[in-house]
Amino acid sequence: MATNPLNILLTRPQPKSQELATVLAPIANLIEICPLFEYAASAQALSDHSQFSDIAADIIIFVSPAAVEFALKTITIEMLSSTQVFAVGQATATRLQHRGLSNISVPERETSEGLLQLVTLQHVKDKRVIIVRGNGGREHLAQELTNRGAIVTYNEVYKRQWLPLNAEQTIEKWRKQQINCIVVTSTQILEKLFALIDDLHFANQCTWLVVSERTRQNAHALGLTKVINCQGASHQHILASIKAQLMEN
Repeated sequence: MATNPLNILLTRPQPKSQELATVLAPIANLIEICPLFEYAASAQALSDHSQFSDIAADIIIFVSPAAVEFALKTITIEMLSSTQVFAVGQATATRLQHRGLSNISVPERETSEGLLQLVTLQHVKDKRVIIVRGNGGREHLAQELTNRGAIVTYNEVYKRQWLPLNAEQTIEKWRKQQINCIVVTSTQILEKLFALIDDLHFANQCTWLVVSERTRQNAHALGLTKVINCQGASHQHILASIKAQLMEN
């Protein structure tokens, strides 16, 4: 990648991709933003505005910045003041801090597995835990906390709406742009994008940057050969991984 211009494809929703594009601009030749989905309030959030206030939780876990934004359309920060609050990653914690909450626990390893390693989540027997997330997603966090004796409830405050794309036109555009680096921040995005491309030869001409070991393994299972685990979804994790890859090559 060092001898070729770095042409990067970003697939997060527009605001997040635009922020990342600004961070990556100094080292990139071209950045193409192609959101695969957008966020919208879930049916649960729209129909049940008392979902937090009716549940006295000991622990609330926010899994993404979107979870924070949609939850805080329903509740106030003051309602969280007497609850242990956890964020899966620093970006999620920062979003809470910007809204006035300061006492937030964040794992160094920004994944569900990292969260489960925190000392404060080792002994949760009979604790009431709310996991705030979008529709669907992994069950690992809830299952492990339940195994430890916690009483776990989901509040699915948003949903992903996958955007319609003309696969043939989209892939042809990426070929002409000579895209050679693709950033994917979830296994769902990886699978959707891989199905959209539907060309393993083209896919393997690109370096895929993923944000967790689980997604890296899934990428290899799909047949992708050039996959880098950024060890986190923050802009700085992704930037550091690209710089390391450039220096190595």
